[in-house]
Amino acid sequence: MKTIITHTFTRMEIAILDFTRFENIYGHWPQLWSRELKDKFDSLILQVDGYNEHAEDIHCIPEVKAYFQELHTRWPWWSFFLNNSEGASLAVVYLCLMQSVESYKRDPNSPCAAAFDPCEILQILNHDFGRMNYLWEIAGLTDEENDRRSDEILSLFTGGSYNG
Repeated sequence: MKTIITHTFTRMEIAILDFTRFENIYGHWPQLWSRELKDKFDSLILQVDGYNEHAEDIHCIPEVKAYFQELHTRWPWWSFFLNNSEGASLAVVYLCLMQSVESYKRDPNSPCAAAFDPCEILQILNHDFGRMNYLWEIAGLTDEENDRRSDEILSLFTGGSYNG
């Protein structure tokens, strides 16, 4: 059974761009080999605490966006490690990386929708897929699994459903 790890960033860490706790826990993950690395695939969920009073979605809050943009520069391995199960934060953290995202709700009880330039997300994913492929090889995962993972991530931004 896969172990899912949830890491919560505090508002203070975000405010002062403090990555110490995250780097101490996860900084070594990309250097793992074989079975250890494979066990970390699709296992990490990132959360943010301290912004409950904000009406905006997390990817619309400037300091959160800045934090995740810097984190991505320091640790660009998201497409391999972040969990992509229902309710996980993979799409949201990627939305934080984009310069211009418009969010809107048609119904106050429904989730927020996001509009963005697809070229921007494709540039980010192209970079990250290169990192993912590197780790994929070290972990000993198959090309079919790699294709399935890439399709899963792409479907988050194309509105399509994944049919693994």
